[in-house]
Amino acid sequence: MRFILLGFFLRLLVAIWNSFFGPSLGAEGDALTFHLMAIGEYGDLEEAKFQYGWIYSVFLSYFYAFTTPSLFLGSLLSCFAWLISAIFFDKSLRLLSVKTKDRKIALLFYALIPTSILFTSVTLREVYQLLFLNIAIYSSLKIFLSNSNYHWLILFISCALMSSLHIGFLVFSFILILTMIYFNSGKRSKGFPIERILFSFPILTVMGVYGYSSFESLGAMGGADYNFSDGILVVVESYQGSQYQTRAMYSYKPQLDSLLDFLLFVPVSLGQYLFEPMPWRISTFFDLFLFLENFVRGLLIIIMLRHYFNLDSSIQKKALLLIVLMYFALETLFAFGTVNWGTAARHHVPGLGILLMGAFYPREPRINNIKG
Repeated sequence: MRFILLGFFLRLLVAIWNSFFGPSLGAEGDALTFHLMAIGEYGDLEEAKFQYGWIYSVFLSYFYAFTTPSLFLGSLLSCFAWLISAIFFDKSLRLLSVKTKDRKIALLFYALIPTSILFTSVTLREVYQLLFLNIAIYSSLKIFLSNSNYHWLILFISCALMSSLHIGFLVFSFILILTMIYFNSGKRSKGFPIERILFSFPILTVMGVYGYSSFESLGAMGGADYNFSDGILVVVESYQGSQYQTRAMYSYKPQLDSLLDFLLFVPVSLGQYLFEPMPWRISTFFDLFLFLENFVRGLLIIIMLRHYFNLDSSIQKKALLLIVLMYFALETLFAFGTVNWGTAARHHVPGLGILLMGAFYPREPRINNIKG
């Protein structure tokens, strides 16, 4: 618990600095925009209520109305959101029966990753994405390992909340719920029982209809020249080429003329998203800082994959497979919409908990029906 409190204290210091002396690194741009919109000094909040992706500003405006319009209070709320996310991360580690020593190291990583400290202590939605994602993963593990049907409700609620924050999480939630239904169905029986199909069909239908309508309107809301009805190839190609070129930009407009082009683009896009800037592109201290953090991320990914391949075929291996699949699903989705390593550093924050769960997964797990 002391590492969680240490992480909270460090974020509190950043929040204080940013609010009264700053700005701190990462506190400008989107963070400032969300705050200004919430206090009515930027944009039309009434119009934002009906725009996908601006829900956080609407939430922040209600919080300010209940308290007072204060950047410090908005940042403090983010710090508490991180604190709750850390508690659920710790609960997941306990549920997986991670050894006490390894759990402390995982919590230390979770608390002290520098970009996480910077981006979870300001008025950005990533900290809430991290919170709801950690709750969703914890609920999934409770369902799978402890047969807790109650946590299906928690899973759906957490998926709905994180989906309201970013369109990418709507797709991710669809993947997570579908995967959970399939994994949980095959835990004791082979195949996909008809009752599971009947149970999942209305949920997936609602998510599909909502997702389609959200995708259809996203292009116009973002000012981009694309429409999701044109297909994923056109969307990815258009988005990747719609950004202004900057020093930290690593992605240029790809030519996706076929499904094969797209399949070849996926690993390239994911690799750049995870590991840029490469050593030969480092030109500032911040680039070096991100390179070192990406190096640590690469090691954690390798450790996570080694754990998976070293486990015997069992329910424990399937639980780790769930974590691995969800981590790569999340990162791949965000890789499609990220074109520079500054933004990528921020987008890595929500997936940190999943990665650490996989990297510190016990080599000899004892996680049958454990309370967490």
